[in-house]
Amino acid sequence: MRIYLLEVKRVLKSRRSIILLLIALLMSAVMAWLPVMYEDINQYDQNGNKVAELNGLDAIAYKKSLRSANDGEVTPEKLKEALTIYQSAVQPYGEDSIYSGEFPTEIYIKKVFPVEALLGRLPETFSDPKTGQGTSLMEISPDKLDGFYEQTVQHMKDIMQMEQKGHPSAQEQSLQKYAEVKMPFQFYPGYSRDAFDYIVLFIFLLVILCTAAATPTFSNEYQTGSDSILRCTKHGRSRLAIVKIMAALTIFTAAFIICISLHLLISNLAFGTECMKTSMQMLFSVISLPAFNLGQLQIALAIGGLLSLLATISFTLFLSAKFKDSISVILIAIVMCLLPIFTYSAGANWLTFILPSGGIGMQNSLLYQLTGFAYLHIGKISVWSPYVIMAAAIIEIPVFLFLAVRDYCKHQVA
Repeated sequence: MRIYLLEVKRVLKSRRSIILLLIALLMSAVMAWLPVMYEDINQYDQNGNKVAELNGLDAIAYKKSLRSANDGEVTPEKLKEALTIYQSAVQPYGEDSIYSGEFPTEIYIKKVFPVEALLGRLPETFSDPKTGQGTSLMEISPDKLDGFYEQTVQHMKDIMQMEQKGHPSAQEQSLQKYAEVKMPFQFYPGYSRDAFDYIVLFIFLLVILCTAAATPTFSNEYQTGSDSILRCTKHGRSRLAIVKIMAALTIFTAAFIICISLHLLISNLAFGTECMKTSMQMLFSVISLPAFNLGQLQIALAIGGLLSLLATISFTLFLSAKFKDSISVILIAIVMCLLPIFTYSAGANWLTFILPSGGIGMQNSLLYQLTGFAYLHIGKISVWSPYVIMAAAIIEIPVFLFLAVRDYCKHQVA
């Protein structure tokens, strides 16, 4: 324990670690605030005259005040009423006028804007079963909304027939998972999809920073020659390797938890903590498989991000124990962080999701896998991609740490 504490202290006192950890802390606050800054809306008086241009927290508060009547359960009756209001307001002017700027501002603010977010999932729910193309809100009969939740299940079947044709196991799994989703949905408007994109981007950058900080753990001592002296001590070789690894994992795990907690705290306080009760199906696809609200989705992303971080750090420690050159280690480690983005674009899904950093990045990230329907197939067996990401990370952590200890013990001074 004394050696472990000394190693933690040594790492924390290094200039590289201090700089990278401070950058991570600053970045967590800045990236949480960016989607708040981009919120904007014009405020109008009762006659439709522009009163003020609101931004940031003021814009969020004003939007929520206009939509607050729709807070709570998304019932068919509430949807019918909202769609009737929308159609009666839009019909005289045409739906295209909303996007062309020709729609009367006074009517838009009073009638259309308050119900738009609530009705946002209807075009997808009633989309064409053969093409998946969304239906215009003006073409949906309010009477159909009595069977809204039954239609979401039918839409799930239609989509799985298109995306997983020839894989009945994947179709069956999806229907079983979707049956666990709590209905009616909960809706507390205000939280932005962009905020989730920033969470994903922040986790990605945080993993890169921690990876860069972990690269010199062993290789730097190889270069300076201090490793040769440490190996001759009573606690050299395997015990020293384990202490170094545990110190690194402790520091980067603590850094991740602190930074992601700060990021989510700022984001949730800015948009409103009540928004976390919203069903993820109301912000993403109406047929998203997880039975999560937005708060639970954030927790899932944080846990997945931590596992990806530990798997990537474990791989980096293995490289650091194997190679003498810190530059080579950091280059290979950074390439590994970026590789899933390119393999996913190339269609190599299995390779993408079994890599240590398979759960971070862009479209390959855990968020988009949780909201999508990607399955990996082995014969007749189908596995949902988030399961592969999590399982691969859990397996790789002990494997790469064992290889790091083994390679460190086998290292020979040239």
